[in-house]
Amino acid sequence: MFELGIRTEEQYMKMGPRRRFSGPRVAYNLLRVGENPTEEQIKVFEDISVTLQAANGTYRTSYPNRFEDVDAAFLKALQELFPAGAPLRIEDRAVSHGLTSYELAEKLFPIFPAATIEASDLLLELLELTTPEGDIFITEIDGTPLQYIRPPFVVGIHHPESWKNPFLRLVAAQARKRFRRLALPPDWMGRPDGEGFWVRRIPYIHPKAAMLARSDSRLRFCRRSVFERSVTPCDVVRTMNIFNRGYFSDDRLREGFSAIFASLSPGGVWIAGRSLLEDLTNHASVFRRGENGWKVMARVGSGWELEEMVCEASR
Repeated sequence: MFELGIRTEEQYMKMGPRRRFSGPRVAYNLLRVGENPTEEQIKVFEDISVTLQAANGTYRTSYPNRFEDVDAAFLKALQELFPAGAPLRIEDRAVSHGLTSYELAEKLFPIFPAATIEASDLLLELLELTTPEGDIFITEIDGTPLQYIRPPFVVGIHHPESWKNPFLRLVAAQARKRFRRLALPPDWMGRPDGEGFWVRRIPYIHPKAAMLARSDSRLRFCRRSVFERSVTPCDVVRTMNIFNRGYFSDDRLREGFSAIFASLSPGGVWIAGRSLLEDLTNHASVFRRGENGWKVMARVGSGWELEEMVCEASR
């Protein structure tokens, strides 16, 4: 059954430790856990997220206390620069499902009670498209299909299935053809349903983060690119695990650095870095924005690998 697909929470829980290696074999609509999930459902959400690969190639890898040392350095820098009553405007960008934003908020708000956090990402929800024939397609918000579900199959249809399973590659190829033949209207993503199809949204914000955002207006989520410039400059920006040469060219990275510089007020703080998959250590740099460039205030681990590039770009 695992080879064909996991479609129910009961099936998923029976997999035990193997479920973290399920990848596109597990139905992404299991991420829909409701507003009052159990601890077990929250664990299901986290485990599915570890192996979910977005259309742009990025993974949604995150886990509890991932940025504990980064948060400590971050808060120390803020306390040195700003009074406790400062109404800090913080933008936490490329947050995946937002668990790390929630954990930052839990530590930040007792110290800076007037602060606000805008957590953003391009993928904060998925869509579930169902046809009268019973085909289910899980897509990104722009309509890009990620997964096909039709009992007993659950297959990935954006990123190729493994050559080790030619049968599932064939199922995925047929699913892609079916999706193209649906002749959906251009705006189908914004409709609750239409002629010959039904659409349901799958919230993709970590349940704990979503609950805090509903109860505390100081934390909010929005869809934003890490390359966007803020209309109103903020005081703090955090960008972890997004700006790296595995995702972007050097020219594109410099565009991102410029966007962050323009998004911050003079004297504002930017923390950026990367988590190493080999040993799960964090390496980050805390920058302060000057009139014409950046000054490194602090480092976590050995510092961000692109720190020198940032400083050179500003010069």
